[in-house]
Amino acid sequence: MITLVLIGTVVLLAVFAFYKYMTANHGVFKKMGIEHPPTSWFFGNFNLAIKYGVFESQKIFYNKYKDKKVYGWYDSRRPVMVVRDLDMVKDIFVKNFSSFVDRYTLFDVDPPFRDNLLNLKGEHWKHVRNIVTPTFSSGRIKKMTSHIQKNAKVLLENIQHFYETGQEVELRDLSSCFTLDVIASTGFGLEINTLKDPENKFAAEARKVINPNPILFTIILFIPELTKIFSNLGFPILPQKSMVYFAQVVDQIIEERKRDGLHGKVNDFLDLLMNAETEAGHEEGRELTRSELHAQALVFIFAGFDTTATVLSFTLFFIAMNPEVLKKAQEEVDAKCGQELPTYDVAQTLTYLDMCINEANRLASPAIFINRRCVQDAYIQDIYFPKDMIVLIPLYAIHCDPEIYPEPDKFDPERFISENKATRHPYAHLPFGQGPRNCIGMRLALLELKIVIAAILQKFTPVPCSKTVYPIKLSKMQPRAQDGLWVKFEQRRK
Repeated sequence: MITLVLIGTVVLLAVFAFYKYMTANHGVFKKMGIEHPPTSWFFGNFNLAIKYGVFESQKIFYNKYKDKKVYGWYDSRRPVMVVRDLDMVKDIFVKNFSSFVDRYTLFDVDPPFRDNLLNLKGEHWKHVRNIVTPTFSSGRIKKMTSHIQKNAKVLLENIQHFYETGQEVELRDLSSCFTLDVIASTGFGLEINTLKDPENKFAAEARKVINPNPILFTIILFIPELTKIFSNLGFPILPQKSMVYFAQVVDQIIEERKRDGLHGKVNDFLDLLMNAETEAGHEEGRELTRSELHAQALVFIFAGFDTTATVLSFTLFFIAMNPEVLKKAQEEVDAKCGQELPTYDVAQTLTYLDMCINEANRLASPAIFINRRCVQDAYIQDIYFPKDMIVLIPLYAIHCDPEIYPEPDKFDPERFISENKATRHPYAHLPFGQGPRNCIGMRLALLELKIVIAAILQKFTPVPCSKTVYPIKLSKMQPRAQDGLWVKFEQRRK
């Protein structure tokens, strides 16, 4: 009996301690005088994201607190200040950047991914960003154009096969294969042809990384402190074997290029990163470590593969579902490109296609939100942001605000003509972020998107098919269409 009482007491104490741990921060916003939705002791407000989905829940509370500049949200036990005022957003990204220089990361990762730009903080981030930035200059991106064009030709061959066999095509799958091929080519000079060989080693390992163990990820979402314990037990959140594989690929390519005298002649990301390392090395303490080089090469894969595939698939789908838009896009491509694949310079002139990409990014941006961590106490417009507070910009809700974008569910590229853009707040469209910590690969991603969409529209017309579901309904937890993005391709007759 005594043993049972002791066991029961220990269990009750453990439950009480866990309850106190999960609710320890749930009074933060009340003390600050900031409104927030009612909380659950375990989920905080995350149960609302589970109930409504991350997209709808963001819109619901963005609209509920429409008269507030900020409101509170408890991401399980973590307090998050959600900023809906666009002037404050601008101050956080630019004017007060020194107070919000870091991104919030849910968990720490092990080498070789640890030193990537998305993960780095403070002066370490600034050091690596300064070295890597020149690899994304206009001149160097221009040198990558041939890699994109080469993969666009392979994509067209596959679409030709789909047309000849009458196959219906899911654009998300097609786009993922293409963007992974482009990443392998522009990043490392590798020709992997995922469209024809979807199970190649590079593609298989990349998919493992962007699809971490869902059970472990869910546990870490609520209790991040367990990350190190799981890692030490041999259960890392990101598959370590896949990370090591990519690090070994990078090392092998570097050594082969040095041995064969090819360094500086391939014009891919790794080549340019090696150049940047050499150039930076002229200043003491300015060179990249091998761990930092590994990490940037890895983030180039994972930040550019899935996100670009999302934008590409939604842009093509929205164009296909709107015949007037399709007609204008094809007319522009015909006028600017003729029968030739668009070059770097020609891609810069595809203004209507750029508008289509912007509008797709508004409706289904790969980034649902943008976060920052306050690194020092700050006041913005008389609102106090305490040190270590997580700050979230509700990107999807801003992009769907009817006061900013009338008829927000409608796909209308005309929103992005210069006259219409001039009537909106400059921070009302943020698919790539803003300020010093914006997306470093934005120009390369846009070049890739314009070249491949133009190449497709030159030869083919995407049209609805028997599996098409439109309007789309987004998945609850990620920027995917619940019913897929299905089309057929018809060959253009000229």
